[in-house]
Amino acid sequence: MPTNQAPVHEEAPSVGPAAAVVIDLLEEVVARTPDAVALVENGTVIDYRTLWRDVTATASALLDDGVAAGEPVGVAVQRSATGIGALLAVLRAGGAYVPLDPADPPDRLRDIVRTCGLRRIVPAAPLPPAVTAGLPLRIVEPAPAPGPGTAAAPLRPATGGLAYIIHTSGSTGPAKGVLVGHRALATAATALLESWRIGPGDRFLSFAAPTWDTSGEETYPTLLGGAALVIDRRATDGTVTGLLTAVERNGVTVVDLPTSFWYEVVDFLRTTGRPLPPSLRLVVIGGEEVAAGPVRAWCELVPDRVRLVNTYGQTETVLVTHQAELGGATGRRLPDDVPVPIGRPLPHVRQVLVPTAPGSPVAELYVGGPGLSLGYRARPGATARRFGPVPGAGGDRLFRTGDLVTAGADGQLAYVGRVDRQLKIRGHRVEPEAVERALLGHPGLVAVAAYGIDAATGGRRLAAAVVPRSGTAVTGPELAAWLHDRLPAHLVPTRWSVRTALPMLPNGKVDHAALAPDDAGDGGGPEVVGDPVVADVTAIFSRVLDRSHGPDDDFFDAGGDSILAARLISRLYRRFDVELTFVDLFEWRTPRGLADLLRPAGSAAAGPTGSGPTGPADGRTEPRHG
Repeated sequence: MPTNQAPVHEEAPSVGPAAAVVIDLLEEVVARTPDAVALVENGTVIDYRTLWRDVTATASALLDDGVAAGEPVGVAVQRSATGIGALLAVLRAGGAYVPLDPADPPDRLRDIVRTCGLRRIVPAAPLPPAVTAGLPLRIVEPAPAPGPGTAAAPLRPATGGLAYIIHTSGSTGPAKGVLVGHRALATAATALLESWRIGPGDRFLSFAAPTWDTSGEETYPTLLGGAALVIDRRATDGTVTGLLTAVERNGVTVVDLPTSFWYEVVDFLRTTGRPLPPSLRLVVIGGEEVAAGPVRAWCELVPDRVRLVNTYGQTETVLVTHQAELGGATGRRLPDDVPVPIGRPLPHVRQVLVPTAPGSPVAELYVGGPGLSLGYRARPGATARRFGPVPGAGGDRLFRTGDLVTAGADGQLAYVGRVDRQLKIRGHRVEPEAVERALLGHPGLVAVAAYGIDAATGGRRLAAAVVPRSGTAVTGPELAAWLHDRLPAHLVPTRWSVRTALPMLPNGKVDHAALAPDDAGDGGGPEVVGDPVVADVTAIFSRVLDRSHGPDDDFFDAGGDSILAARLISRLYRRFDVELTFVDLFEWRTPRGLADLLRPAGSAAAGPTGSGPTGPADGRTEPRHG
C-alpha cells in the first residue's frame, strides 16, 4: 500500500472484537423471546420460533447433502422471508453464503459461481436455467419447517471463519467478491445495534436488495436486537407514497434509504405537506454524498424527535464505519459551501488519515479494526493493493478506501472526492473502465470514454462519449439497450455523446476533464407537441432524466431506473393529482402512453395519443433500488 506521507490523524477502536458469531447471537434471541415477531412479509407474521425452525430445516438439508465447514454456498435470493431464512440457514450449517440476484446477467452469475467455486445453490428465488447449465452444481431446496421433536442441525465452530462473499457493484468480467468473516460481521452488526438503539419494540423496513451489503445493515441489527424486519412490496414499488404507506401500515420505526431516494422523500414532504408516519423514529441514509439543501429542508419539515443519520462505509469494511447525526438543529445549520459530514468512526473502527501533500488538510482515508473484511476472493493482487499496513501507522492491516476527506475541528470527517476515477452513482460504486471495456465490445465503436456528470436534479449521473466506426450510425438508446444485456443496470450510462474523436491530453490519454462541458447529450432539442397534457408529461420526463426526451421515447431506454422512476411518479402526482404505480410506468413507458392515465376525466386529447402501451419490458426485469 504505497504512500510516502505519515498519518496526520489516527483514531483507534475503543472496543474489543465480538466473542460470538451472529448465528449464535440469534439463537440466544430465539431462546429469550420465541414468540416475538421476527419477520413481517406483506402482512404475514413470522415469530422467532418459526423462523428458527425454518432455518434449522434448510441447514439440516445442507448438512445432509454434505456441505463442508466454511464452504461457499450460492443462494438465489430476492427480498422475502424465504430468502432471509436461506441465508441464515447457510450460516447455521457452517457454510458461507454467496447471494445471487436472479435479475443479473447470466454471464455475470456464472462468473460468480465459477470464481467462488460453488458446488451447491439454494434456490430461494427462481434462477435462470442458463446460469447453472453445464455446471457441476447441486440444488438444495429450502426445506419446510420440521415437525415437533426434530433434532436441530449441529452448529459448527465458526468464529474467525468465513460468513459470506458479497460482490461489489462496478465489476465486469470476473466479479470481485469480498470475503466477510464471522468476527467482522458480528462486530459491525453489534455496533449498529447499539448505536441505533435497536430493541424489541422496533420494526425495521427491508428496503435494500439482499445481494447488496446494505441489506446486512437492515437484517442483522434487527434480528440480534429482537426486533422485527418488515418486508412490504409497497415499500419498493418505486414511489414515495408506496414507501410511506408501508411504513404507516406496518408501524415501521427505522428505515435505511439510499441518499438519492431520500431526496425524493424530502421533495415529496415539501411539496405535498404530508407528515411522516408517527411511528418512524430513525432514518438512515447513505451510499453517496449528501447535499446540505435537502438536509436543511428535512429538518424544517420533520420533528426533531426523528433521528437522521448519514452513514459511510464500504463492502470491504463491512456495513458502516462512520456516521453523522444530521437531524434537528444540526441539520438546519448546515451551509452550502462545505461538504456535509460523514461523521466519526464507530467504536470498533480504526481510522488513519494520510495527507495528500505535506500540510494539506485533504487526506486519504484508511480504515481498520475487527470489522475489516478478509479481502477479495481469488484476487491476491487486488487484495494486496487495497489491504495492508500503512507506513507510520504501525503494522496493523488497513483498507485503503481511495476516498479523500477533511477533518473538522469537532473530529467529524467530510468526504471531498476520490483518488482515482471510481464514481458513486446512486449508491453504487462504478468503475468507468468496466463500462468502457464492455462498450468496446460493440462492433460499431472504435473509441469510448465513461465519466460522471452532475445532474441538474441533484446527484451524479453516468455518461459516455463514443466514437463510431466510419460509416456506422449509433444512438444512445441503441447502445443502452445493447449494454443492458451485458452489464447490470447501474453500469449503463444515462447520457450519451456521439463524437468524431475524443479529446486527448499531450501524453496520448483521454482528457476526461474536457468531456463533460462539451456533452450535450443524445437526442437534440425537444419535440413540439400539440397535446398540452402530452407536452406537460414530456417536459417532466425531460427534467427528471436531465436530458431532452421526446413524447414517444421510452423512459427506461433513456436511462430511467427505480430511483428516477420514483422521482417521475412523485412529480406527475403533484402536477396531475393522480397516483401512479411503478407497474403503470413499466407498462406505459412514454409520455404519450402515460398521458391518458393522467388526463382529467372527460377531456380529450388534442392529438393522437397512441394505440396502447409501448409493450412489455422486452424481457427485462424491473429496475431495482441499489
